[in-house]
Amino acid sequence: MMLKKMDKWSLGIADMEWARADSRLLFLALGAAILVGAEQIQAQVTTEHPFIEPSAIKSETCLTCHPDKKEGKFVHSAVALGCENCHQASSENGKTAITLVATGGELCATCHEAKKEPVLHVPYREGQCLICHEPHTSNFPRQVRAETNLLCLSCHGVNQPDVKVNQEIKTVSLLGGRTLTLDDYRQAVKIGLDRSGTKGHPIVGHPVSGRDPRNKDAALNCLSCHASHSSALARLMPADVNPTAGLCARCHQ
Repeated sequence: MMLKKMDKWSLGIADMEWARADSRLLFLALGAAILVGAEQIQAQVTTEHPFIEPSAIKSETCLTCHPDKKEGKFVHSAVALGCENCHQASSENGKTAITLVATGGELCATCHEAKKEPVLHVPYREGQCLICHEPHTSNFPRQVRAETNLLCLSCHGVNQPDVKVNQEIKTVSLLGGRTLTLDDYRQAVKIGLDRSGTKGHPIVGHPVSGRDPRNKDAALNCLSCHASHSSALARLMPADVNPTAGLCARCHQ
């Protein structure tokens, strides 16, 4: 009850679309198994590969042909641990097959501990880590596919230039060519911004980019008000929100 009161009076947002989204997140998070933390490994995905002599199957060989997997501004620490930590290669009868040791979020969960908060970001809950993250390297911290607001708005914005909707087969192509079903894409709560894409959420005229008023050296973006993976609070609000004063009081004294 306190959360709903905080939402209504501190944020001034009580539209039905957001309320339904909150209820859906809370119900599914509490009532369904968290896929990224599941113990059962899903069916493995195997890819055919040009033949490699069994004695040559090692990370050095992989990176000879795929040097881009170790190059970039931000390289996943798993790359330094060796390709075999995520991929299994086998060669026999003149053929080589590459198999992931697990699939989806279960692969990530072999190193990254699953979050236990009740409210989960839907891609995280569904083990779709690659919707937001590159698996090897990126030009952005934490191997995300784009700068923060561009990444978030690819699902939560409207008329985004890098998002392609295919009405014929009911799919949506996101950053990096990742694909969602049209139904999943539509279920992501959409926010309306002004034409500049810099203002308009959570109320008209409110900035969503620029400088963070709490820290002149930090950027104001979606993560200034929302957690990326999980939270104890509705709408993925950060843990340091005062339940009495609300989210706004973090910037507005």
